[in-house]
Amino acid sequence: MADKKLLMLGAIQSLFEGSMYIFVSQWPPAMAAAVTKAYGEGSTVPFGTVFSCFMACCMVGSSIFASTSKSGIFLERHKTKMLMLASASLAFSTYIIATSSDVYGLVLALFVFEGCVGYYFPMMGTMRSKFLPDSHRSVIMSIYGIPLNVFVVSDFLFMGKLGSTGAFAIASFALLQVHACFI
Repeated sequence: MADKKLLMLGAIQSLFEGSMYIFVSQWPPAMAAAVTKAYGEGSTVPFGTVFSCFMACCMVGSSIFASTSKSGIFLERHKTKMLMLASASLAFSTYIIATSSDVYGLVLALFVFEGCVGYYFPMMGTMRSKFLPDSHRSVIMSIYGIPLNVFVVSDFLFMGKLGSTGAFAIASFALLQVHACFI
């Protein structure tokens, strides 16, 4: 039983963090396209401001994890909700990029996803401490990095054909797979 949990933990890490890396590489072109469509040619995206807002959303997600952990709310119940919210926000981003490029909807969806990222990291730290033995943690974490890198590099190799819409769709699908790992 413990081996299955280790395998699922590795799959969760590879798929979620791979989706996050795809998000990191694709939000600037997606945002630029949405801003150009909304405000016309020559409009610029305040990338520094957007990034600062992403970090604030990440902090909010971490704070939500901390408050739910302190209040004794069972972690298992909330992690699946967070993963569904993360997947839905990237799926909504994919839809916006593919259809309307509504800048406000895109910003909202990306902020929600970044909040989920903030929740993810302390949640995974808790799960790692629960399931990975201290004596082998660094080796196991390194092994988990192999499928993560294969996933991200494969996506990046086909980025020219996928575009932002395809990349966000793949990331969204990967997050659905993460949710399946918890079930």
